Amino acid sequence: MSINVSVYSNGNNTSQSIYIDFAGDVLAPSFGATNVACYQYFFKFSTSGRGTDDGALPVKITKSLSDLALFDRAGILDEKQSASNTANAYGDIKSMVIDYCYDFIHGHTADQYLSGCTEQKPMKFN
Repeated sequence: MSINVSVYSNGNNTSQSIYIDFAGDVLAPSFGATNVACYQYFFKFSTSGRGTDDGALPVKITKSLSDLALFDRAGILDEKQSASNTANAYGDIKSMVIDYCYDFIHGHTADQYLSGCTEQKPMKFN
């Protein structure tokens, strides 16, 4: 499954695309291992668009609805949704996709909402 989101800028008369791919991996557990999950599903968010600094925007991987768009790069909690100052998990996949797209388009400042995240420039449309 794949979702392609096209974002159009009236002011610049141009568009950028965000790609959301749903993927599944088969994991090979060690011989004799029991109760090991053999399947892992995830969403991969990517774009060929650039940031306003002409830098590449990062690929983002989510494994569950609790993987929020703003997260501490050291992996220490403090995760927040990008469009709002909440640490609640997404209520559904649609909400997750909308928030990640919002984050790609608008970017975020370093430590936005005290999340510990690094800065990400907004998507460039010119």
